[in-house]
Amino acid sequence: MDVIAKLPAPLGWIVGHAPLSKNALEKRSWLSPWILVKTLDSILRGIAQVCFADNPLSGLLILVGLFVGDVMAGLGALACSLVAVVVALAFQEPVGAIASGLTNYSAVLVGTVTASLYPVFFHLPLTLPVWGFMLLATVFSVCIGSALGSILSPFKLPYFTLPFNIATSIAFICMRAHGLAGLPEEAIGQVNVSEAVQWTEVLRGSLLSVGQVYAVETVTGSCLIIAGLFLCSPLLTVISVAGGFFASCTAVLVSSAPYSMIYAGVWGYNGFLSAGCLFFFMVPSRRLFILAVVNAIFTTFLQAAIAPVFAVSQLPVFTYPFCMSSLLFLAMASNGGMDSKRVTSLTFPEQHFIFHLKESNIEEISKMDNP
Repeated sequence: MDVIAKLPAPLGWIVGHAPLSKNALEKRSWLSPWILVKTLDSILRGIAQVCFADNPLSGLLILVGLFVGDVMAGLGALACSLVAVVVALAFQEPVGAIASGLTNYSAVLVGTVTASLYPVFFHLPLTLPVWGFMLLATVFSVCIGSALGSILSPFKLPYFTLPFNIATSIAFICMRAHGLAGLPEEAIGQVNVSEAVQWTEVLRGSLLSVGQVYAVETVTGSCLIIAGLFLCSPLLTVISVAGGFFASCTAVLVSSAPYSMIYAGVWGYNGFLSAGCLFFFMVPSRRLFILAVVNAIFTTFLQAAIAPVFAVSQLPVFTYPFCMSSLLFLAMASNGGMDSKRVTSLTFPEQHFIFHLKESNIEEISKMDNP
């Protein structure tokens, strides 16, 4: 029992959760030359965490098994895990969670399941567009996992592999909705030229998406809405318009011709609201800007996923995608890992930022006075 309670040197590097290797790497910074070793350790632990094993050697054996069974599944696990680690570091997820592979085990499943099942369900080989959807789903899985962790932590409940299920389901639905996803190159060349995307119309659609927030399709009206929003907050205006733009561009990836609804701004207004939402409820920062863009993109994926359900009853999606996505991303942003804080007294983003700076300065002075 004592041996298990405190693993001796040889076993401490190999069995259990390999505490000696974990402790050794915890002393090394992610900004040091040890970043490659720490990343590999996180990837391998994440692969094993799918089966609740926090051990890099277990992960290595499992990875070898994946490559033996399906080379593409093994590559998917590695690629998605690497992206997940990078995203988790970029959004300042808890260092302990990253080191244990908890931020990337859902990404492992995104990679293996997509690589294995896409050819089965779509009867097409894996292509670059499919890998693109796979990596986007990986980014979403990290964000969803962080959000669910924040929501479920008061109840001391784990989120299991829900991030994988949500992100991969949405990716599969969007790939099926997208006409060119997974098509061989020779088939892409046979697509009717008349169905090609008119990017100037997409840009116009992103402008019209501003008016579509109120279900009004008008260029002049959209410009007046932007002017009114700018009067209140230039910062909020910029991020909201950017959200509408990225959402409209993403809609091209998750839908197929004809693209009239994108040109009308119907695919952009939820992204417009999603991006602006984060900058209103959180203190603005550069990292939050990136998260707001990701939120707008995920909102569009979500819109593509639920649109068929509403279409059965001949209903629009309203602002369900914005509400569902933004609740998750706001929970993630409020989790404490981001370099931004939740606003307690809501006014407008510029003032939120100034008040935050003043509070930070007061805290620093207080620390100096009371060392």
